[in-house]
Amino acid sequence: MSNFSVDLSPKRLCRYVFAAHLWDNRYKKFGSHIDVLLDTGSFNTAIHKSLVPGRGVLTNQTMKVSIGGYKGDADICVLHKLKIGNLELEKVVALAVPFDGELKDHILLGANVTNNWDFAVSRIRNRLDITEQFCENTSMRKYPYRYCFDNKGRIMAFQSFESDI
Repeated sequence: MSNFSVDLSPKRLCRYVFAAHLWDNRYKKFGSHIDVLLDTGSFNTAIHKSLVPGRGVLTNQTMKVSIGGYKGDADICVLHKLKIGNLELEKVVALAVPFDGELKDHILLGANVTNNWDFAVSRIRNRLDITEQFCENTSMRKYPYRYCFDNKGRIMAFQSFESDI
């Protein structure tokens, strides 16, 4: 169990946005910061498809989505690592979506990640306080962020991808 906090971006007071870093496998280090939008209404984490190369692996599986004006198939990918504050999340499953709009350079962080957290948002302190606390179902998984939800909210696990994702 980990406790950590991140500062919310003062640029977007109407949204819960904070900085994180994606692991770049080509350079074997975390890249520059990327904005993360805490999307409390989304089952799954989403990332623009153009951000995946070098930072994750496509799984050759798709699912139907509606994100940012885009309606169609999204590729399911596994991001190598996502660093939020001092916590590194490994093998995070996300939907790689070719959507348009102002959030193209953001990660939309969905319930497949946040269901593993107890968190509180403070607009007064402009912080997101998080306790990583796995429920019984996920604590037995080697990588608890390595699943997503189908369109009916059922868990789809991707534990079988043990190559160098």
